[in-house]
Amino acid sequence: MPDDIRDILVEIIDSYGIKILEDPDRLAQFLEDRSSLRPEDTFHLTFALRFLLKCGWRPSRREYMKEGADYRASLESQLGFTKEQAAEVMKLINWLMEMEYGGSEGEEETGAVVAVPGNLKKIAGGVANRPRTMRIRKKSLYNGIILIVSLAVLAALFFQIGNQRTPAGDELRIAFFAPMSGPDARLSHVQLKAAQLAVERVNSRGLARGEYKLKVIGFDLPADPTAAERAVENVMKDKSMLVMVLGRASAAKTLAPLADELEAPLVVASPNPLEAPLLDESSLPYLYSFSLVNDAASRGKILSYFATQALHKKKIAFYYDPSDAVSSAVYKSARKWAAGFGAEVVAELPYGRGGGHYAAMRAFAESGADLLMLPGAGAAAGEILPQRAAAGFGADALGDGYTDRLPQQAGRALAGSWWINEVSALDPQISSVLREYRSLYNEECQPGDVTAAILSYDAVMWIASAFRSTPGFRGEAIRHTLLATRDLVLAHTTLTIDPRTHMPLNKSSAIIYCEEDKGIFQRRFTMRRN
Repeated sequence: MPDDIRDILVEIIDSYGIKILEDPDRLAQFLEDRSSLRPEDTFHLTFALRFLLKCGWRPSRREYMKEGADYRASLESQLGFTKEQAAEVMKLINWLMEMEYGGSEGEEETGAVVAVPGNLKKIAGGVANRPRTMRIRKKSLYNGIILIVSLAVLAALFFQIGNQRTPAGDELRIAFFAPMSGPDARLSHVQLKAAQLAVERVNSRGLARGEYKLKVIGFDLPADPTAAERAVENVMKDKSMLVMVLGRASAAKTLAPLADELEAPLVVASPNPLEAPLLDESSLPYLYSFSLVNDAASRGKILSYFATQALHKKKIAFYYDPSDAVSSAVYKSARKWAAGFGAEVVAELPYGRGGGHYAAMRAFAESGADLLMLPGAGAAAGEILPQRAAAGFGADALGDGYTDRLPQQAGRALAGSWWINEVSALDPQISSVLREYRSLYNEECQPGDVTAAILSYDAVMWIASAFRSTPGFRGEAIRHTLLATRDLVLAHTTLTIDPRTHMPLNKSSAIIYCEEDKGIFQRRFTMRRN
């Protein structure tokens, strides 16, 4: 590892104390924010720390590191570290312990405490003034207890590891869950086909890992949450199922706790956004759940950012559907961020499905708004926009969820509207994927299905990338590799995962502008990082 990681770690420990090593996720974020280290350097360190903590090691008890050779062997055998990687990580951790608790082994036996950053309070507390004989006796007692506890913890850990997930021969299996029966079955089968297309591309180009091949297996996901949980649990009893892909955002909250329990990573690849981040009761992200799609709050922020920073709008009118959870969530977020980005909310009205919109459009026209924002409107815009024109409201419109049906529904009333999509069939960068889909299945991927298909395709490509770089195929190893995703080029975006939320960080969106009765792809748009 480079020398500068030592300096940065000393600085972090000086600020937050040695116990920061007990929080690998936060430590990884600090390292990322403070340095230009290679991702693999921080990855191997934080992953090893997570393993050691699971074994029972704590940075406050330096005696644990005396058996460093055993830990190095475990890093190699259980997590797939090379000898060099394991040695580098253990050397760095031991060096940090020396910095915190004092010099050589001889100095440690005399009970000497060295004044280094982070331990001045400890010295002031009188550690150095205690009788030496008492320290030795206590230390011997602690060593005995620690040895017994560590052996018990390691035994339990190895028993657990023996039951963890492992490849089936040369197959790296991915379980794909979506409603394979009922009204949503057609779209689910499109998603599965797209996922299998990604498998074909990875396997044919040797992009998996060595002799391993990818395999995606589809499973029906019941609508009832209890039945869905039971179905997933039954499938994942097969330890050869390494990762889960979820095709419906509505089931994410139900399955996220189960993923933690099973120690099986879960990737959400839904055409609809999550209503909220995947957080547990303590407002922390579930450890094993990740999302390829933005949540509703992120979509609202993107809408307002584009409206104010790209379109330079200053007076915004909001028109939203209170009966739709996603539309409401996007609206609340967009409204908050509109003010935050310097715009004025001059009008806001709810609408009902199938109702008239003329009166609302007249009110918006009289409000002086220079932009009509339609959060989560989607197909409803086909009714709204013609009445906007009839009411004489000439301001631009901005919404999310452009579909191929809008030109047919709104006609020329579509002119002057902007749209932000997670994925767009009009984006030329995904055309190669759609051509391969047509070639493999001898059928077109319909424009309305493109978002679902591309997200499923990219979910598998993301997992394949994780398989190539993970130090092992255990659930914990794959989880950590997914968490460390940074600047991964996929078909529809360049993906970086925020370790604090397990959601995409500043993910790019497709921008569409409508002229007359058709949408024209403009570019991919990314918010600047704050």
